Amino acid sequence: MNILQINGYETPGARFHGLAITPLLKKHGVESQHFAWRKDTNNPDILSFKSIHEKISHKIYQKTEDLLSLQSVIYPYARKIMALPAFKQADLIHLHIIHSGFFSLRHLPELTKQKPTVWTLHDPWALTGHCIHPFECDRWKIGCGSCPDLKTPFSMRRDNTKFQFSYKKESYENSDLDIVVASKWMKDMVEASPMLRNAHVHVIPFGLDLTYFSPLDSKKARMRFGIPEEAIVLSFRAEDEPFKGLSYIIEALEKLKGNDPIYLLTLSSARLKKRVSNRFQIVELGWVYDQEIVRDVYRACDIFLMPSLAESFGMMAVEAMACEKPVIVFEGTALPDVTFAPEVGIAVPNRDSHALSEAIQRLIDHPEERIERGKKCREIAEKVYSEKAHVQAMVNLYKDVLNKSKNKNRSKNIKVFGK
Repeated sequence: MNILQINGYETPGARFHGLAITPLLKKHGVESQHFAWRKDTNNPDILSFKSIHEKISHKIYQKTEDLLSLQSVIYPYARKIMALPAFKQADLIHLHIIHSGFFSLRHLPELTKQKPTVWTLHDPWALTGHCIHPFECDRWKIGCGSCPDLKTPFSMRRDNTKFQFSYKKESYENSDLDIVVASKWMKDMVEASPMLRNAHVHVIPFGLDLTYFSPLDSKKARMRFGIPEEAIVLSFRAEDEPFKGLSYIIEALEKLKGNDPIYLLTLSSARLKKRVSNRFQIVELGWVYDQEIVRDVYRACDIFLMPSLAESFGMMAVEAMACEKPVIVFEGTALPDVTFAPEVGIAVPNRDSHALSEAIQRLIDHPEERIERGKKCREIAEKVYSEKAHVQAMVNLYKDVLNKSKNKNRSKNIKVFGK
C-alpha cells in the first residue's frame, strides 16, 4: 500500500502528520511518502516545490488572499501536487494541515475523485469562516457571518466569513472524505457542524513512544536543571499568545499559599522573572527543539499545568501523563477528555485563575494525591496513547478506506442485464 501524506510543514508537527511514524507504517506494509509545502531539511524523501517562480507566485497569491479576505481559495498548487508521480502512484492520499497557505479547497472534490482520501483535522479551522479556534463563539454552527473577532488567527481584513463558510461547505459536499480527529471533543465539533455531514469521522488519538516518554530518572532530570530533589516543581509552556493561558497561570501562582520551595520550570519564549513574586525559583528554558530536554522537563516536575483556552488534542499533556505527572487543564477544550478528568487529570472552569490556583494548592498540599494521579496518568497513556496503537489504527483505517473505494468502483462497473 502506498500513501502520499500532504502537509504544510516538514519538521514542525512531525509527530502529528505521519512523518515520525513512517518507519512503523512500513512494518505494516505501508509505504508512506510525504509532500511538505515548507521543507526545512535536505531530506530527499520529502517532496516539495523549489522553483523561484513558484516562490514568487506564492507571495502574490498570499498577498491577494490577504487583501481580498480569502483563505485557501485561489492557490493553484493542489493541481500541481496531483500531477506529481508520487500522487499518481499513491493508493491513498492523507491530508493534514492544508490551510497554511498553499492548498485551495476548490480542488478538493477533484482530488478525492482521483484518489481515496483521508483528512486529519488538527484544529477546527475546517469548520469555521476564518478562525483556527472559535473559542466561545458558536456562529460556526449556523454559517458564520457577523464575525465577533476578525483578529483571531487566521485574521481577516473584512468580514468575509459567510462566503468562506459557504465555500468550504460546497467543497466538502462535493468531496468524498474520511475525517480523522484525535479527540472526542473534535468529533463532537465535526458532528455539530453543518459542514461535513457527508464525511465519515474516525477518532484516532495521537500516540507516543512510551519507552522514551516514561517516569524514569526524575532525580537525574532535576539535577540537569539545577533543581533540588525536595523542591516542588511546576512546569508549563510559557507563551504570551492567548491560546495557552499564561496570564491565568501567573494569576494562579500569585494566589498560592505556604512556604514550600517552589520551582517554575518553563518551556517556550515568555520570560517570567519580572512577572511573578519573589517566592519562586525560575528555570526558563526558552524554545527547545531537543526532545530529550522536553522529556526531562516532564520527569523533573511534580505538576504539569496546561490551562489552554483552545486545544484540539494536547500532546504536551499526554507526554506529561506518560511521564507519570498529574495535569491540570481548563474546561472547554479537548483536554478534559484527553486527560480523563476528573478521575485522572484535573479540569477547572475556563479562565478561572482562582480555581486553577486551588487545584495547584491541593496537589502541593497532598503529595499522595499527586502520586496516585500520576500513576493513573501513566496507566491511561499505556492504554490509550501508545504509538503502536496509533499506527495500528491508522493502518486499519487505510485498509478500510481502500476496500470501501474498491467496492464502490466495482459496483459502478456492474451491468444489470435486461434493463
